[in-house]
Amino acid sequence: MSNPRRPRRQQQRAIDTRQRILDTAGALFVRDSYEGTSVGDLIAAAQTSKGAFYRHFPGGKIEVATAIMQNTLTMDGLREQRYMLQEAVDIGMILAYRISHENALQAALKLSFHSNAPETHGTPWPDWIEFNAGQLAEARRRGELKPFVDVEQQAYQIAGNWAGVVLISNTVDRHMGHVEARISRMYRNLVTAIAVPDLLPELDLSVDRGRHLYTAFLEGPADRDEPAEPVASADTADAAEDGPE
Repeated sequence: MSNPRRPRRQQQRAIDTRQRILDTAGALFVRDSYEGTSVGDLIAAAQTSKGAFYRHFPGGKIEVATAIMQNTLTMDGLREQRYMLQEAVDIGMILAYRISHENALQAALKLSFHSNAPETHGTPWPDWIEFNAGQLAEARRRGELKPFVDVEQQAYQIAGNWAGVVLISNTVDRHMGHVEARISRMYRNLVTAIAVPDLLPELDLSVDRGRHLYTAFLEGPADRDEPAEPVASADTADAAEDGPE
């Protein structure tokens, strides 16, 4: 008699293996760089097989890099706020918290600056600039911005300032421990310059803002809608993927 639970276990094992490869790749890309990491390094460090690796990532290392970019640089944790400027601050603080704790996000940041990133594994900067521009345009409509603010130019500046602070902080300190405090200060300086004075006391620019929002997201309702993982034919093979090829 067939076991109805086996397909689900096989599916979960495949999901876990794929995530383990991505987590391992993030750590290796940060430590040894993308160029300095081979597929063999990924397979060995993830403790999987060559067959399993290529079932999940037929395109090899570039496909792993693409998945890291798509899976990590997200809007997770962002909530609708009373003020648009608060939302613009919040996503930057969430990412500052996450990049201080997640190897994959650190790897994604480094990968995003490769000269050929738009043509290979992708880069998030155009999307983030567009998001910032949208938030700032709505903030202007609501009267949150000073009259001189150029929405498009400010959108570029926010993304550039955020990336610069993170990269320089990591380069100087050799760790990400001070990133949240420095990003918080960056946003404080920003909103002081561009927001109408009456709005400033209403904004939360605290160092822990990102941690609180992202933790609340992770601990959110258990019934949060999530897309179901498709059961592909490869999942059956994945049930034994960590064994001999």
